[in-house]
Amino acid sequence: SKTTMSESMEVDTPAASTSAPPPEPVQPAAEEDEEEDCSDLADLLDSISDATPADKIPILTSILNEPKNRYGSTAAALKERAVYALARAYCEDNRHDAVVTLLTGETCAPFFANITKAKTAKVVRAVLDSVCALAPEELDMQAQICQNIIAWCRAEKRSFLRQRVEAKMASVLFQQDKYGEALTLVDRLLVELKKLDDKQLLVEVHLVESKIHHGLRGMAKSKAALTASRTSANAIYVAPSLQSQIDMMSG
Repeated sequence: SKTTMSESMEVDTPAASTSAPPPEPVQPAAEEDEEEDCSDLADLLDSISDATPADKIPILTSILNEPKNRYGSTAAALKERAVYALARAYCEDNRHDAVVTLLTGETCAPFFANITKAKTAKVVRAVLDSVCALAPEELDMQAQICQNIIAWCRAEKRSFLRQRVEAKMASVLFQQDKYGEALTLVDRLLVELKKLDDKQLLVEVHLVESKIHHGLRGMAKSKAALTASRTSANAIYVAPSLQSQIDMMSG
């Protein structure tokens, strides 16, 4: 009987192994093909180089709202460039009302819905910085853009981006000499950021806080905020432009 058992075991083992299906060959991702013919979008983007701002706007808008709804890596990169170019075109054409609604209106909505939250945050901040640089005197416009984005972030539950735009909003309020509003916003924001230990944003917000207190002639509080900004800055890499602002406040 021992011989019979061992024979049956020997027979069973290969039978079990042959019954397992062979592994499926890995298929290459099918998306690569459709990703990408975006030559039409690239051609449109290239065509605006010599156009006037007014002529650029409809072309750039058509890229963002193209009917094929392409959002692969190539298309997304082209559309990101289109967003930046459209913001610049609006500023150059003095269409500040359109700049205010650009990021939170229908033009960019499909793009933001199809890219990651991190990428959205990057694009929004870059556009905001670009607009503020192109129209530095238009503080009311800057404040309105910030308010729109903050409201949109709350609706979309995007805390990371909201905090960054609120930091910008505090800076704009400071430039408008609205020290009380700016300080209220900064105080609330700092409570959130200290819990998260977001050192990069703590550097920026403490710096704004220092400027506000300096404007209010609260020198002790201004110095304390500047020290807090420097302490956070020592733990991370700080962009040269931000470091220069810290150094200027330090005297």
